Formats: sequence, C-alpha cells, structure tokens
Amino acid sequence: MGWTQRQINTFLFILLLTGALVALIDVLTRDTPQMTRIGYAFAALCAGGLLIAYRRGWEYARHTLALAIMLAVAFFTSEPYVSQQMDLLHAVPMVVALVLTGPRWLLVNAILFLVIMLVRSGWSGVYTSIPNLVAYGALAGGMILSRLAVDNAQRLEEARRFAEEERLRTVEALALAQQRADELAQRNAEQNRLLQLVSELETPAIAIADGVLLAPVVGNLDTRRAQALNKRLLETVAHRRTRLVILDIAGVTHVDTSVAQSLVQVAQGLRLIGCRVAISGMTPAVAATLASLNATLPDIMTCRSPQDALLLHP
Repeated sequence: MGWTQRQINTFLFILLLTGALVALIDVLTRDTPQMTRIGYAFAALCAGGLLIAYRRGWEYARHTLALAIMLAVAFFTSEPYVSQQMDLLHAVPMVVALVLTGPRWLLVNAILFLVIMLVRSGWSGVYTSIPNLVAYGALAGGMILSRLAVDNAQRLEEARRFAEEERLRTVEALALAQQRADELAQRNAEQNRLLQLVSELETPAIAIADGVLLAPVVGNLDTRRAQALNKRLLETVAHRRTRLVILDIAGVTHVDTSVAQSLVQVAQGLRLIGCRVAISGMTPAVAATLASLNATLPDIMTCRSPQDALLLHP
C-alpha cells in the first residue's frame, strides 16, 4: 500500500527534526560559539513546533518550514559557497519545497534563494554565471515538472479510487435492490398463495358422490365471492365432468336482491356447461326474503339438505 501525501510530509518533518537535533547535539559536544548553539537549538524547536502544528491540522506549517529552511540556507551559508562556488546544500530548500508544497511555492523558493544569494555576493560570482544559472533553472524546472507529474498522478489515482468506490456502492445498491425485489416478490407470492387459499376456503367444492359436487356457502355472498364461486365451480365442473352441483346456503346469513342475483348467475353459468344445479339448506326466513323480493330460481332444484339432493339425483 502506497504512502499518502500527508504521511510523506510527516516523515519529512520528522527527518528534518531529527537532523536538527543531531546537529544540536554535535555543536553542544564541541567547542562552538554560544550563538551557534542558540541558533541550532532554535532550529530544533521550530522544527518540533511546526511538526506538532502540522499534526494538529495547520496546513501552513508545510509552507512555513519550507520558507524557513530556504532562508536559513540562504543567510547562513558562508564563503566560499556564496560567490566562489555552488554547494550541494543549496538544493535542499528546493527539495523540501518539492515534497512539502506545490509547484508555485517551489518556484517562489527557488527565485527568492537565488535573489538572496545574488545580493549577498554583490551581484557577482557563481550565481551570475550563465551556465550555472541554466543548471540552477534546469534543476528547479525539473523539480517543478516532477511535482506536477506527481500531483497529476495523485489526482488520477484519487479519481480512479473514487470511481471504484462509486462502482462498489452502485453494485451494493443494486444487490440490495435486487434482494429487496426478491423479498418483495417472495412476499407477493406468499400473499397470492394465501389469497388463493382464502379463496378456496371461501368457495370450497367437495366431491360427495360420483359426478356430484357440494359447494357450501357461508356468510355474506357479495359480488367478489359470487364471482370467485362461479369461477371455481366452472373450472372444477369442467375438469371433473360433474353432472350435479349442490349449493348449500344453510350458512348464508343475509339474503337480498344482490345475493339472489348472484345465486342465479352461478346457477346459469353451471347450466350453460351442462350441469344441473340444486340449492339446499334454504331456511324459511331466506325463502320468505326471496319471495318478498320476487326472486325466481328457474330450472334450479331446491331441497332441504344435500342428502335430499342426492336422493333426487338420478
């Protein structure tokens, strides 16, 4: 797994702090001027403070450290590395700016360092040499281009990672949606099965003899139940080649015009496919209600019980 930019920055902070502490220990163990010791101690404190600030979220600690290192190298470099010859140490500020900041800050640091060195050398010496300036510019330009390439690669990687995360979220969402759809389909299938079971229990058709079906009707026979009863009886009669269907209405609690019409429709549908119809269990109250409604049951045999209907069946 690759390092993040923040991890790289933190590592460089720690590396610079370690270098400052090692240098401080070195000057403390040798006979060096007091101001030199104070300078190294101050550098170590600054590096430690900026590291803590960066760890706590102050992003400008990166720029501050890069600028501080550039100024320290530019002002504390002594001859012959000011006007007579260039030093490898002079590339350190650009390297630090390359890692910690962006291309713009790197360019600013490189230009400021060059200006300070020119001022200190009296606008003469190695930094006024065209070959040296070209080499310095090439070094700075190469670092800037490399940082641009790294930033672009990081952006591409972040975009790729974001796209991959979006793809995974989409796949998870689709899987969840499919799971919910399957669960919904399963619930619908179970509900349909229960509705079918309820429909069968509401409109049972029982074979009680060869070619004879008993269809007990219980409760209120509304339009929905009448249609379900008619459909079930027609399918069952056609499948079993039934010759007689006994509609037992002893359990019907209420009879009105719609109930009478429903019974007539069921009976007519059965007779159209060649099946006789008998109605049993008609109570005196039901008979009186049908008579008061002038409801007629043409070509329908009536009897007191299913047993009587069987006796009348040839």
